[in-house]
Amino acid sequence: MRIAPAIGALAVACMAAAPALAAPERRFAFDQPAQPLATALLAVSARTGTAIVAPAALTVGRRAPGLSGSLSLDQALRTLLAGSDLDFAISTGGVVSLKRRSEVMVTAPPVRRAPSPVVEDDEPTAVAAISVLARPLAEPAQDEARDAPAQVDVLLEEQLRGAGALGLGDALRQIPGVAAGPEAGEVRQIAVRGVGGRFTRTRVNGMETLATFGASNAVGGTNRGRAFDYNIFAADLFKQVRLQKSASADLDEGSLGATIDMRTRSPLELPRRHAVFVVEAGYQTLSDRARPRVSAVLSRRDAAGRLGVLVSAAYSGRATLEAGASAGQWETGNAVAPGFGAVAAPLDLATVNAALHARIPRLELVEVDQERLGLTGSLEWRPDDATRIALDVIYAELRSDRRENLLESFTFRTPGACTSPPDPRCGQNAVTVTQANIVPFGGRKPVLIAGRFDNVDVRSEARRDVLSTVFRQTTLAATRRFREGVEGRMLAGFSRSDFSNPAQQTLYLEQFDVDGFAYDFSDGDRPALSFGDAALTTPGAWTASEFRSDPNWVDNSYRSLAMDLEDRSGPIDWRVGVLAKTYRTVGAARMRSDGGIGNINSVLPAGLAALSVANYSLMVGQGVDFGVTGAPRQWLAFDVARTLEAACPGAGCYESGPGPVAALNYAVTERADAAYLQLALPRDPSRRFWGEAGVRLVRTGIEAGGLDVGADAVPRWKTAPNAYWSTLPSMNLAWSLGADAVVRFGAARVMVRPDLISLRPGVGLSTTGAKTASSGNPNLRPTRADAFDLSVDWRPRQGLQLTAAVYHKEIATTVQSTVTRPARFSDNPFGLPGSVAAAACGAALDCSPDLPIWQFSRPINSGPGRLTGAEASFRASLDDHWIVQGAAAYTRTVVRLLDQAGAWVDMQDALGAPRLAANMALAYRRPGVEARLAVSHRGRYLATIPAPNGGDVDGVDPLTTLDASARLELSPRLTLTAEASNLAGAAQRQFSDRTLIPTYRHDTGREVRVGLRWAM
Repeated sequence: MRIAPAIGALAVACMAAAPALAAPERRFAFDQPAQPLATALLAVSARTGTAIVAPAALTVGRRAPGLSGSLSLDQALRTLLAGSDLDFAISTGGVVSLKRRSEVMVTAPPVRRAPSPVVEDDEPTAVAAISVLARPLAEPAQDEARDAPAQVDVLLEEQLRGAGALGLGDALRQIPGVAAGPEAGEVRQIAVRGVGGRFTRTRVNGMETLATFGASNAVGGTNRGRAFDYNIFAADLFKQVRLQKSASADLDEGSLGATIDMRTRSPLELPRRHAVFVVEAGYQTLSDRARPRVSAVLSRRDAAGRLGVLVSAAYSGRATLEAGASAGQWETGNAVAPGFGAVAAPLDLATVNAALHARIPRLELVEVDQERLGLTGSLEWRPDDATRIALDVIYAELRSDRRENLLESFTFRTPGACTSPPDPRCGQNAVTVTQANIVPFGGRKPVLIAGRFDNVDVRSEARRDVLSTVFRQTTLAATRRFREGVEGRMLAGFSRSDFSNPAQQTLYLEQFDVDGFAYDFSDGDRPALSFGDAALTTPGAWTASEFRSDPNWVDNSYRSLAMDLEDRSGPIDWRVGVLAKTYRTVGAARMRSDGGIGNINSVLPAGLAALSVANYSLMVGQGVDFGVTGAPRQWLAFDVARTLEAACPGAGCYESGPGPVAALNYAVTERADAAYLQLALPRDPSRRFWGEAGVRLVRTGIEAGGLDVGADAVPRWKTAPNAYWSTLPSMNLAWSLGADAVVRFGAARVMVRPDLISLRPGVGLSTTGAKTASSGNPNLRPTRADAFDLSVDWRPRQGLQLTAAVYHKEIATTVQSTVTRPARFSDNPFGLPGSVAAAACGAALDCSPDLPIWQFSRPINSGPGRLTGAEASFRASLDDHWIVQGAAAYTRTVVRLLDQAGAWVDMQDALGAPRLAANMALAYRRPGVEARLAVSHRGRYLATIPAPNGGDVDGVDPLTTLDASARLELSPRLTLTAEASNLAGAAQRQFSDRTLIPTYRHDTGREVRVGLRWAM
């Protein structure tokens, strides 16, 4: 079994102290739980300062009883080895050697002199012994996976805490092949080896689960898919994160990129009494506000190490501000029919309307007050040495109050011909283009990258969101060893992630017919915006124009029951198991409605229309650097909470219904029954080859339901079933090339099920922005692929580890969402009459079935495709104090997809992840002091394919962040900590189209945290 991570300075100190501690008559106070034998020997080594040498083959798979009381070294070792076929010998130098009883040699008693230093590898090979010595917990945990034939990376508790992490997602960036970029300054989702979050599966305490949250529209909005939102959890709650990149039969199906296992703490693996308290203050530079962060771990077990209880808690507050500008995507004037109405000489109207223009050019200011709470509890009982029963519970809560203030124009996205005399809300057809800089991006797409415009309507948008996710999970796990080498396991669990956005309220102020409005996105790092002759700070110039209320909810739950049996007593290990799992997702949404499928956002409630703008507005933007040339210093906006409290004392403002957002009302249940058989040739000193092979058989059954808008424009509930079988063989092999290198090869058939919202039946219409009709597809098949991995783990000397891997996936099919170019509603593929579109339009002036502005969307199975990549990582001790480590992965994907024109195209980088993901860290450690500087890079990636607007795709630009952390031991129990994130102040940017048209830039500032950690 793998001992704790690589040797460090503490090992030297322990060996130096050996003369004073090795005497057999000296006694030591022990308080350590029952645990794996290798870990127990490590604890004894640390307590006594004695070097303990053990072949890996003697400790693998063995457990040791707890130690308690005052014991000599001899007594402690005999207690640990009682009942086994192992014994020990102590050399004249005081070094303990573990051997089988038949091999023990009688040696002279130890003498009081320092043992000779023994140079060993970081890891045991099949034939070499290792020294079991106390090691710094902050060393990496890759040693834990050295014997595993699969490709595995591990983060231990100290690494999770020492990464300067805001949440759990920030800590995961240390793992090779993982790409992550902050959203609002914090990591929400990750990508692994070229595939996005929806292809990566997450388990907590052995059970598959899902946690989801909401975000601003620019970064995806509410998560309704399978991608895991790691920002729900504090890193303080977990003791280990294990990422397996190659599939095996005993691992739950459902991943194309990796399976991430997160484990909370066990009370029987801690001292008899254990307590840790952390208090910190966090400060963000842009918001200029500080918030607290506290955590605690309390654990207690009995003297025999049979019964233990643990509770942990983590709370953090966060106040952030981000600011920037956006083009709101790009679209041609022709697609916003009938387009711009006039141009100034010498411009040509047809040329201007054929070019892509900014749909919603705007300034953006986002303020967030966030609170995150996490609780864990564990009750563990080991009635005898052969039985373990553990009850683990997790509660996590993330609450956010988000306020967005946007200064913008909707005119450039508003279609429809202007009447005479024109309506004040006429739209793009009323605009005169007075200046235009049209650039051929990529040599093929004309883009009105900068321009000046008259007769533009300017809006001040104030939006307030109240968001929360409550995550709960309970698991009951039992393990029973029936005889030596034969073990059975059972896991039963339930989890639920309940996301709610009960208040999503938006109020608009508007000024009509502004002249001199201008934008310029030719410089993606510093765009320019001018709001012409708009009187931005004058209450009398503004008119209340629209009120939106869009509450929504998403509930995900899992129920799992798994059992397996393993036999390691023969020459070939075998393992069999079954799993029954039910995953259910329910989505609900409402919008201000006319009682049918039409929204009434533009119809102001009487109470709101009667309010004075001067009395219920405030100035926003003061003192904020938007990174935008020409940005106004402040503007007027509604105070949403105060305004609605005065205008809507009852429910009169919220005439809401599901009709306008029918597509967001669904309930889908997925039942998966699986069985597997896996055979393994274990690692043994007599062989240099080991591995495993198996097959997993899975049946998936689906019951999907959702609101369907019929030909009479009335939403009705519709259901549809689906079912399919999957046979998933896998193989992982390993070869030892000597004492310092291991080669691994993996091959497997893998599958990833579609997002459940994609399976909903029925059609829904939306007319709030783009005019769309969309449906789900209950008959979708999962993404399927054949995956191959080859890696080398080379450790040429102590303190140096190099790994390299190549991987390839042949993708048979995947799932994509299709969208068409704008057309008349009569072209819809759903067979709906124009009267349905007319009902959805309601009284909106920019909406009609006869305008060529409708887009139609439906998920389909597409493909085939392929993914190929390479990954490398290293870790090196430069001397006794300095350590450098880094990793990089480069992945290319090509998948055949359906584009907006209905043609099949081979699209590169189509799976939601960057080609390049890299990180590097430099650490300094000596007794009582630690410091770490880390840089993380995520390359460019495509987020939406095909894009709903004029570009063929939407994507995210590269991002490089610099983080730092430090620890200073003030006393044996008290430590001062400091952490800083995004020290270089990197901005988040997005683009449209593969020609890389700049569309979004936000600054999220730097964050600093300082605190104290007390441990008992």
